[in-house]
Amino acid sequence: MEIKQQTVGIGRPLVCVPIVETEENDIYKAAEFAAASGAQVLEWRMDWFAQIDCWKRVEEILHRLQQICGNVILLCTFRSKPQGGELEISQEAYLGLLQSIAASGQADLLDVEVSEIAEPSETIRLLHSLGQYVIGSRHYFTHTPEIEKLQEDLKAMQQMGADIGKLAVMPHSPLDVLGLLAATAKTKEIYPQYPLVTMAMGGLGVISRVSGEIFGSCMTFASVGKASAPGQLPLQDVRGILDKISESME
Repeated sequence: MEIKQQTVGIGRPLVCVPIVETEENDIYKAAEFAAASGAQVLEWRMDWFAQIDCWKRVEEILHRLQQICGNVILLCTFRSKPQGGELEISQEAYLGLLQSIAASGQADLLDVEVSEIAEPSETIRLLHSLGQYVIGSRHYFTHTPEIEKLQEDLKAMQQMGADIGKLAVMPHSPLDVLGLLAATAKTKEIYPQYPLVTMAMGGLGVISRVSGEIFGSCMTFASVGKASAPGQLPLQDVRGILDKISESME
């Protein structure tokens, strides 16, 4: 898929920088710095924003972030508490927020937590009808399921209609990391045109954040200042490692 003249799904992973600030001006400053530093995707982690319940403020920030982004892809994410986020939210409020974001036309990508809503396929169809590209996401913050379960999760996201399937796990051994990488590669063999985003969190999972070009993950998350999840490396370090991997594969 093509977004803002950037190819998502094949080759070198795009580098995404999460914006995890609580105040409006700090959000803008962090976004400007990340965009100037070479981020290809900016993720506004909306669950960190102190006034997320005020749609007028949210809409203003979305508009300003889209201006800051220019050719950088804007990904909007509200990460709920059960999925590792900062705030509690009712399912009704979450679905309303997703629909409002899609209707605004300001988000290039919108994260949907497929395990936290009752009818994810119906929700994704609604968002598509509003012209919204969707990342279907699922996070395991305490463990890493078996390879077969990880493949089932990614396949389910594809069948739900998510434009991109995202899966994050917490490894407790190197074998857990290998399991995630194997599930990614095997799913990519079955659905070669389907964009996947996968990662193992924490120090054990660092290799999964830079090996996407080999195993099939099309996006990686890096930090500029605050990190949004354990194991994120600084942006410039990630870009340097990806450069080396790309050169070795030519």
